[in-house]
Amino acid sequence: MSISNKSKSDCCGCNACSEICPKHCIDMQTDKKGFLYPNVDQSICIECGACERVCPFPASEHDLNSPHTAYAAWLKDKEICSASSSGGAAYAIGSRVLEKGGIVYGCAANGVDIRHIRVENIEDLKKLQGSKYVQSDVRGLFSEVRQDLKKGRPVVFIGTPCQVAGLKKFIKNIPDNLLLVDLICHGTPSQQMLREHIANVVPDNHIDNISFREGDSQFILSLSQRKEKIWRADVWSEPLKDMYYRAFMDGISYRPSCHVCTFARAERVSDITIGDFWGLGEIDSSGNKAHSGISLILPATAKGLDFTKELAEDMELIERTVAEAVDGNNQLRHPVFASFGARLFLRLYPHVSFDMAVRIVTLKMFVRCYIKKILGHLGLR
Repeated sequence: MSISNKSKSDCCGCNACSEICPKHCIDMQTDKKGFLYPNVDQSICIECGACERVCPFPASEHDLNSPHTAYAAWLKDKEICSASSSGGAAYAIGSRVLEKGGIVYGCAANGVDIRHIRVENIEDLKKLQGSKYVQSDVRGLFSEVRQDLKKGRPVVFIGTPCQVAGLKKFIKNIPDNLLLVDLICHGTPSQQMLREHIANVVPDNHIDNISFREGDSQFILSLSQRKEKIWRADVWSEPLKDMYYRAFMDGISYRPSCHVCTFARAERVSDITIGDFWGLGEIDSSGNKAHSGISLILPATAKGLDFTKELAEDMELIERTVAEAVDGNNQLRHPVFASFGARLFLRLYPHVSFDMAVRIVTLKMFVRCYIKKILGHLGLR
C-alpha cells in the first residue's frame, strides 16, 4: 500500500514519505494552489508500505506528551532579542546547540524563497530569526538530519508540529543527540500565494528581504529591495492594506490539513514547544504586565526540560502554569476552524488571483471599514 490515495485534508506536506521511499518513486508536487503533495510513480512502486508507516498525520497519541511546565522567557541580550520573534527562544536554543558543536535546522528566507536550512555557525543562525508565515520547504532535509545524527553531533530541528512529527517518524528511534522543537502554528499558506501577492503589490521589483514582524511582536509585513523598504503594511492600523496578511490572520489561506490539525492541542509532539506567550499576566511583584515580546517555552519531555533549564544562562526564565499558556493560545486547544470564508477562498483561488479572492471573501469587512471611514470624515462616528 502507498499514500497515493490519501486525501488532501490528511496530508500536511512534511515530505517524510518522499524521503523514506526505498525506490525513490514519490515526488512532492505542487497543486494549483501551490501546496506540496506526494505524487507516486506507480510503475516503480513496490507497495512496501514505508510511506504509509512514516506518515505523521493525523497525530498518534503515543507520540504526544503533556508539558511539564511553562516558562515566560526573553533573551538578556536586548539587541538580539529585538531582532527575534517574541523573546528570542529559538535563537537561544540554536546558539546553545552551536556552542556544543552541533547543528541547527530551521526556516530561513532568501528573498521570497522560504526553506529550511542547515546552520553550523552563529553568524548563519541570524538567518533563522524572525517569523515566516508560510509553509517552508523541507525537501531533502530529513536525510541530512539523519547523516548528522549518525556522526554523533548534537542536532536541533525547529519547525511546525507536523514537520517535527514527520522527522520523528522518518528517524524512527530518536537518539539522545536530537532535540526537537516545534513552533505554535496557526496554519500555513503556500509559497505560491506569497509570491503571487508580492508580484501584485510590488510589480517588477526583485525582493531581497521579507519580514512578517517588527519590534515587540508587531504584525507588519515589509518587503525590501537593496535594504530599502518598498512595501509596509501594519495588520492592526491598516487591516485591509495587505491581502496576504489579511488572509493569514483570518485563517482563510491555510492548507486544508491545517483546519483539522491534530497537533493543535495542549499535548505536544516535540521536546520543546515555543511561541508567543499570549495571555500572560503579571510577571513580577510590582505588578508590571508582560510586554508583547515574550516567548512561551513548553518543555514536554525530560530532555526538553533539562535543555530549557540550560537556557537560564542566556534568557530570563519565569515559570508559569501550563493552564495559563493554554488558556491564552487557541492553537494549544484546537485548530483554526474552516470558516465559510476559508471554504469560499479555496473555491475561488486560483480561478481568480490571490488578492482578488481574498478581497471577495473579506468584502463585508471592506464595506464596514469604508462606511466607518466616511462617517469619520463627516464627524458622525
